[in-house]
Amino acid sequence: MTGGGLPSRMRAAVWRGPGRPLTVEELPTPQVEEPEDVVLRVRAAMFGAALVRAVTVGHPRLSPPAVLGTLVVGDVVDTGSAVRHLKPDQRVTLDPHPPCGHCANCRDGLRALCDTRISISPGAHAQYVRIRPPVATHARTVPPELSAGAALLTEIVACVLDATDTSGIGPGQDVLVIGCGPVGLIQVQLARLRGARRVFCSVNHPGRRELVDRAGGIPVDAQDLSADHLAVLTAGRGPHVVVEAVGSATTYACAFDVVRDGGTVIGFGGCPPGTTVPLDVNAVHYRRIRFIGSYHYEPGVFEKAARLLETGQVDLEPLLTHRIPLDRIADAVTTARRSDCLVPIIEP
Repeated sequence: MTGGGLPSRMRAAVWRGPGRPLTVEELPTPQVEEPEDVVLRVRAAMFGAALVRAVTVGHPRLSPPAVLGTLVVGDVVDTGSAVRHLKPDQRVTLDPHPPCGHCANCRDGLRALCDTRISISPGAHAQYVRIRPPVATHARTVPPELSAGAALLTEIVACVLDATDTSGIGPGQDVLVIGCGPVGLIQVQLARLRGARRVFCSVNHPGRRELVDRAGGIPVDAQDLSADHLAVLTAGRGPHVVVEAVGSATTYACAFDVVRDGGTVIGFGGCPPGTTVPLDVNAVHYRRIRFIGSYHYEPGVFEKAARLLETGQVDLEPLLTHRIPLDRIADAVTTARRSDCLVPIIEP
């Protein structure tokens, strides 16, 4: 054991390169080294689509060997001498990318696009992690009534909430969400909270219709997202707002096709670099269509998302479909690719 009561070694999942399976290995346990350091015992960590791509084909910002994962909920086990806002045994969730405040984008007011890359050490797929400011500064305690799995998704809810704010979704509107994954299902709930009259959601997976219904949405077959069909569903006009939450050229083109005159298309889904979409600029011009890209979130949105979860206004429990012990993390990619898997959680 160390001076702070931590074991000297811990188990962690190590990524050793694209296409190679994750392996559980023993590594040194991170320790408090600076006055503002905080060490957490990991309770839940995310293994989403971005990490599936990283493990299988690589990632431009990640170099093996590495312990992956930035979304984590954990219990405080040790703190530096300068830490006043966190106490041992508190459970916290993290804003993994708070803005630095001094890079070029932050100075230009684009704090959601902060150039500074901040990570936790070593990574969330481990028994323990160390966090430092500004991540440690923005750590938020998790109330007992909120599960670790739900708290784990605070960052994702914040991203969707920022898209909701950007799109201007409001009372009486018709909204179409293209995509019935976790993001799409969260977007349905948030649009309903903002007073949208009808929230349609495309469905292409077995069992997702029920989840769309439960979220307050209206399921629409993904194979029937034509402008004519959406017009029938919306009194001949089309949706006021279309949120693309898939990330493909086909669905982006569909979004522009079905949105009503004067409507808004929100580009939430991330596409591979170089993806292009045939766009009728004449139609965009004469129909006054707005297109807005949505990525990450502005300061303060993470806290708003956390309050939505803490007050029960957003229900994430139906999305927490699979739990994977750290010792079986080699199965994570296969599990995450299952059609019935929405959110796979790694539990050390």
